Amino acid sequence: MKETNMNPRQKTVLEELDMRYVQRYQPGAKRRICCDTVNDLAMAWLQERYGTIKKSTFSGYQYCVRMHILPGLGTIPLKELNGEAVLTFIDKMRRKGLANSTVYSVSIILKAIIKYGIQTNLVGKEIMVYCSVSSRRPESRVLMIQDSIRMRDYLLEKDTVFSIAILLCRGTGIRIGELCGLKWGDIDFSANTITIKRTISRIPNPDTSDGQPRTILYIRTPKSHTSMREIPIPCYLVEPLQKMMQKQNQYVLTGSETCTEPRNVQKKFKTILRHCDMQDCNFHAMRHGFATACLEKGIDCKTVSSILGHSSTRTTMDFYVHTSLRQKQDCINALN
Repeated sequence: MKETNMNPRQKTVLEELDMRYVQRYQPGAKRRICCDTVNDLAMAWLQERYGTIKKSTFSGYQYCVRMHILPGLGTIPLKELNGEAVLTFIDKMRRKGLANSTVYSVSIILKAIIKYGIQTNLVGKEIMVYCSVSSRRPESRVLMIQDSIRMRDYLLEKDTVFSIAILLCRGTGIRIGELCGLKWGDIDFSANTITIKRTISRIPNPDTSDGQPRTILYIRTPKSHTSMREIPIPCYLVEPLQKMMQKQNQYVLTGSETCTEPRNVQKKFKTILRHCDMQDCNFHAMRHGFATACLEKGIDCKTVSSILGHSSTRTTMDFYVHTSLRQKQDCINALN
């Protein structure tokens, strides 16, 4: 792990590419710790996980605790924490208008904190049942085939590194952070493949001390071993990429040893949508569209899941596959 400062106009960068030194969190045996309030318990829970999980995961936990759990429950003494307090907290989050997915995520972390309290004999087991919140994930926008073709033609005509890189995402389903982390050395033109070795994101700074930036650019290995994968390059992109090839240690999108970040790519992607007179969507719509198009063409789910870097085919089916109107029509007409 290394931390470097970029020029004064850029934020701190944290690079963490070798995760072998990180010990996976193992719940400890029951023991006594000194905690009087939910705030104390939450801080103890965070402290025990620090250094055992990736910085991005820890940062997400820390943000959720600081922004949601502590303001709502932090001052409550543990001896007064009960099911009614938990249900009231969840209800207040909903009445604030928070997305159902946010309420769900907060409840998951609160449940982990309370479980930690049970393990340390500070909280009663009966509270756990009140922490469960269901979440229905909204169906995301999919880049439809007609839009995808229009965008492809526009980007091929532009013939820039950025336009070809966007087409690489369109044709492989890689994530925006993985594109930002792609270096020329990750491209093997002898096999015409790319290897996903790193991903880039902006996260809340785990270091909340005075003088530190609120966010940092985080360069890390993909979130799971299945996300570190080799993917074939679409045939029509091999030659354009070969012509643009630069030094092995340079990032594809910047042509330098300094990376760009997802929000910059997202802004440029929005510009592409406007030029192509396409309906607004986020970058992830290409990933959804890729998965859906592959399965519509009869490609088996296991292969698609492997290309996307999912740990299971269920993830692919549940979150990235959308039934098109044409498929619904085919189903109805099959009964005639």
